[in-house]
This record gives sequence, C-alpha cells and structure tokens, in this order.
Amino acid sequence: MAGIVRITMFKVPTSESREAMLKNYETLSQTAVKDGAPYITSVSCGTGIDDPRSQGYNLISKTEFKSLEDMQYYDSDCEAHKKFKMGIKDLGNVKPGEVCCVYFEPTIVA
Repeated sequence: MAGIVRITMFKVPTSESREAMLKNYETLSQTAVKDGAPYITSVSCGTGIDDPRSQGYNLISKTEFKSLEDMQYYDSDCEAHKKFKMGIKDLGNVKPGEVCCVYFEPTIVA
C-alpha cells in the first residue's frame, strides 16, 4: 500500500534542540490517534549527514499515511501533532522559514 509519504526537513541550530525534537517525534509516533486508533503507518526521523547539498537542513522526518485525508487530519486536528508543533515553538530556535515540508503519493515503490 503506497498511501501518502510526507518529508519534513528542519534547520535546527543546536544538537540539544535536535535531540529534543527526536524525542518529541518518538512521543508523537506513539500518541497520534484518529478515532481512538493509531493512524500514522510509519515514522522515520533522524539527524542529517553533513553535506553541502543539504542546504543547512539537519533534521529530517518521513511520515507515512494511508490516505491524504489522514495526512490532512494530522495537519489540522491531531492533538499529538499540535503538541509536537508547540514543542518546536518552545525550543525557540527553529524559525518557520527553516522548515520544508513536501508530500506525495508514490508512483514507484520498489
């Protein structure tokens, strides 16, 4: 099942903040529910490997959903995701222009 794949990249200036965000992603992956059941099919997150092509993005996540509707729920209504976003704000050093988010429905899955 292909579903929707969402890639989010952050420019996080300190290693302490990156570690805090990784912990927050772990919590998010364990607490995100829709209609009382888990709905995110997969979460992978980690610190980027330093490379000029990364353009400063150094924390990357891949989140997978069964449907676009589930991803839209994640964006607008998911309480766990709202808490995650508040955690980013609480870190105080990740600016909105330092986040890149794209999503797609895979055409090729090998």
